[in-house]
Amino acid sequence: MIPLEEFFDSLINFLKSGEVFKIKSFIEQNEIEKFSNLINSSSNKIYKEKIEENFYKCLSKNLKHKKFETFRKVFNLSSYVDIFIDVRKIPDRFEIISELLLNCTEEVATEYQTSSLGKIIELLRFFNEFNLLDKDFDNDDLKTIEDLKKDKLLLSNLNDLFGNVSNSLILYVYKVMPQDLYDFFVNDRFLLYNLNIEQIVFYIKNFFFNQYSIYGLSVKNLGSIKKFIREFNKIIIEHKNQLYKNQSDLLTENENFIEFNYKNSYNTYFYDFEELREYSEIKKHLISPENITINLNNIIAKDNYKFYILGMVLLGGLGPQGHGFTYSTPKGEVVEICSDIKENEAIIVKYKQFLKQQFLVRLEKEMKKLQIESSIIKKVIDYLSEVIDQKELINYYKKEPILKKINSFLSESRKSKDDYNKEFRELINKISNAIEVILRPISMIDQFKARMNLIAEGKIKSEDIAKLTSLKNKSHYDVLRERFFFQYILDWFYEIYISNRSLK
Repeated sequence: MIPLEEFFDSLINFLKSGEVFKIKSFIEQNEIEKFSNLINSSSNKIYKEKIEENFYKCLSKNLKHKKFETFRKVFNLSSYVDIFIDVRKIPDRFEIISELLLNCTEEVATEYQTSSLGKIIELLRFFNEFNLLDKDFDNDDLKTIEDLKKDKLLLSNLNDLFGNVSNSLILYVYKVMPQDLYDFFVNDRFLLYNLNIEQIVFYIKNFFFNQYSIYGLSVKNLGSIKKFIREFNKIIIEHKNQLYKNQSDLLTENENFIEFNYKNSYNTYFYDFEELREYSEIKKHLISPENITINLNNIIAKDNYKFYILGMVLLGGLGPQGHGFTYSTPKGEVVEICSDIKENEAIIVKYKQFLKQQFLVRLEKEMKKLQIESSIIKKVIDYLSEVIDQKELINYYKKEPILKKINSFLSESRKSKDDYNKEFRELINKISNAIEVILRPISMIDQFKARMNLIAEGKIKSEDIAKLTSLKNKSHYDVLRERFFFQYILDWFYEIYISNRSLK
């Protein structure tokens, strides 16, 4: 064991460095039990105070430099240095938190790095996990928190995003974040864009989340759910009339789906924010009437925190070939989300991987039923595993060469005699049909219809579609719930602007 004074000096220096691996290594080298006894000794009270002071400085340093995993590890070492953590002792805590969030805001505002919106969510999640926003409340604060908790949609959204939400987080997102946002936009930096505060506020409040891209996804607000449902009801009546008259103009290839045009209107700026005009566009939608009818009451409910699949844009959409999925939001909107071409291809490849795996498992079982030799089965399965490449959008014209090769493998089997010809032909037909499904182009319409059929079969819920439609680590649901959160921030931001304007 090193001398006592050197022991404490070394520990304090390691804490000052903020490097957790040095602290942990030092503890392990000096045996945890002896280490704890030394820290807890009443005769070392002065050293213990210095250790505690530098422990909190270490947390502050890692927080400031966004070393969150190191912060977590240091935090978890508190028991070894006999510290019952009080986050209020972390120096400059709120200043650092505001700076971290405003850096993300600046990336969004000046460089249009919308992925930084996701960084804000991750930061808040981290702050809430460690209760870093903890503070004392006065009577006004308590009243504000009580009022905010009456908003069921807000509370559902916060719990959805951040888990068990503290009162401190609720007050912070309501009181501090909108004020910081307002202060950020009223300073001189935006004079460079020749925008006055009225134009900035109007744009942020009314347009920013109406059309943007994030996580490789394009997002657009198509208008009111009430208007969408009115158009839906009209088209259903027309559809029933057409069926009654034995006409099929409104029918798609599957009678579970119908198409209709939906016109949405909105205001937008032209000529660098100098002129505001009303703009409208018509989009052709593909919908499953059963899906909307079953969920209609929930879709239009004002206190239901769910995002329901509505349909698919067939013409004029954001994605490849003008397609995009549409969802209802708890704020009564119709929002379209779609991936770009590259990401859409990634979804298709993943879908084909599933089809391939499912096909090979079934094929192996079929061949075993026909008592085909295991060596032949292995040849067929290995060949198909290799030739149906998981990493490409497989070419449909590979089908015939694949079937010829499989035929040659099966002809080697002792069972492929005359009395088995019928069974073998049936097997080849099954293989042919399965390969055709795997190799044929998979359109977004196919993907949409597959999802709607699963809803109709009761295998998934309409509100689960957004969660199951994902790119990388982000789903349509993530986009919708994060957008919903930021809409609250912008509403409160606007209230501050109106309040300040009325004081002038």
